[in-house]
Amino acid sequence: MAVIYNPQMPTRLAAHLRGRALLETPALNKGTAFTLLERQALGLDGLLPPAVETVEEQSFRAYKAYLRKPDDLERHIYLRQLQDTNEVLFYRLLLDHIEEMLPIVYTPVVAEACQEFSHIYRRPRGLIISYPLRDQIESLLRNRLWSPMENAFSESGTRE
Repeated sequence: MAVIYNPQMPTRLAAHLRGRALLETPALNKGTAFTLLERQALGLDGLLPPAVETVEEQSFRAYKAYLRKPDDLERHIYLRQLQDTNEVLFYRLLLDHIEEMLPIVYTPVVAEACQEFSHIYRRPRGLIISYPLRDQIESLLRNRLWSPMENAFSESGTRE
């Protein structure tokens, strides 16, 4: 078991994952913020660009990419993709620019994202129980990605 340690944070995070599996776990992936020692210990050598960045440097770079998006829906898609790959960076970027980005990840842009969901879908993030499958809820719940279920969100699906 590898231990990821950040001297600026007094806690340690035990991770049983290494290599590609670690990078594909959004809650543990730090991207280029993995130090050279962490990369070696966690089997990440060769899987990341050679530059090592702080999360602050990553956030600055991610913000520049965010600003290049042509509209709010594209910014929403960008932030969701970031959340799906590197949650540490996603939340850092969001906190660094909370007033600007909150409307992008929540109201009003999330309404447009819901309307376009089938077109902008990238990766499973939760369980979707649509009206045509309403009689199969029990079997759908067995397909959930995470167990036990921690949060539930209900949406009527109507756009008034």
